[in-house]
Amino acid sequence: MEINCWGDSMAEGYFWGDDVSYPSVLEELTGIATNNFGIRSEDSVEILTRSLEYGDQSGDVMIIQMGDNGGWKDMEELIEQHRTMLREGGADKYIIVSSTDDPNDFQQIWGYTTEPVGLEDTWYEAALREAFGEHLFVARKYLVEKGLEVTRLTETEEDRERAEAGLISLQFREPELDNTHLNAAGYTAMAHGIYELGQQLGYWK
Repeated sequence: MEINCWGDSMAEGYFWGDDVSYPSVLEELTGIATNNFGIRSEDSVEILTRSLEYGDQSGDVMIIQMGDNGGWKDMEELIEQHRTMLREGGADKYIIVSSTDDPNDFQQIWGYTTEPVGLEDTWYEAALREAFGEHLFVARKYLVEKGLEVTRLTETEEDRERAEAGLISLQFREPELDNTHLNAAGYTAMAHGIYELGQQLGYWK
């Protein structure tokens, strides 16, 4: 069994990860060979196409995070793209990772402002949860609720204020440079959350 992580730059660990990606940390946590199939700037259609070309993934764990770069007109289409990847790959073990910010908001306003989002499911998280249930990893919520703890970072007053609004700590980003991607601490926290969900699903011990 291998772990196949499909996605764009968020899987690749691009920008401020300092060569840390969630797939690389996940491999350390699980001890299972983990393939990083993230390519920066790819839209959901391109990620889907690569997965189909890769072929049989039965017996492997598929982890999919896509949609921030477009390639879909509505959530129904994006969800069907996920389902096609799972069906054609033959994967019955899988985790769907939600975006860390609103995929329809090209200004990524949640990174730039303190506009409250809350800890209830957003519109797109709710759609993914309805489609994939217990297989959904809500990255934003995990980073807000447990990210600082698992990375052993000290919580600041700003972190507490952002958490109350459902916003990711700026300790997990490089906000002066970019407000979409994570830094090494952010990708590490994300890997821990995916690892915990995989344990709950029985994919690894």
